[in-house]
Amino acid sequence: MKDNIIEEILKVLEKVDERECKSLFSYIRKAKRVFLAGAGRSGLIGRCFAMRLMHLGIEAHVAGETTCPSIKKGDLLVVISCSGGNKNLLEFARIARKVKAKVVSVTLEGTSLAAVSDYSVKIPLAKSVQFGNSLFEQAVFLFLETSVANYRENRKILLKDMASRHANLE
Repeated sequence: MKDNIIEEILKVLEKVDERECKSLFSYIRKAKRVFLAGAGRSGLIGRCFAMRLMHLGIEAHVAGETTCPSIKKGDLLVVISCSGGNKNLLEFARIARKVKAKVVSVTLEGTSLAAVSDYSVKIPLAKSVQFGNSLFEQAVFLFLETSVANYRENRKILLKDMASRHANLE
């Protein structure tokens, strides 16, 4: 079973164009601040990505958290959703667009969320042996981690600089 799951993830990631990493980070570089949103396990993946952005020195916030400021013009909202139809996430995207923030979604092709986004990273899923949306979440996590690594390398951000931003109140 383990080999099947790893094979599934690799097949999905092979279909994601590497230019998606660059496109995602072109929006992130232009943003004053980055906000992450997702529901359920996709929301947890968003939290992981927010942490990595902070490690890179990028101001990042998780939508819905008590310390999250209001989104404004010049900011970016990244929404992660397999179905792309969650009403709360669609409302977040509409609010962001209303205040002239940009919206990037990480979702499947043809979702309502992709339609309201300025840019959409499309994750090409296939049938899975796993429960629920596990394959989507695993593929998105690895895509985002790869994007962070590519950005770090291209911008020559040192690992020690990222480590200096790592939590020390553990």
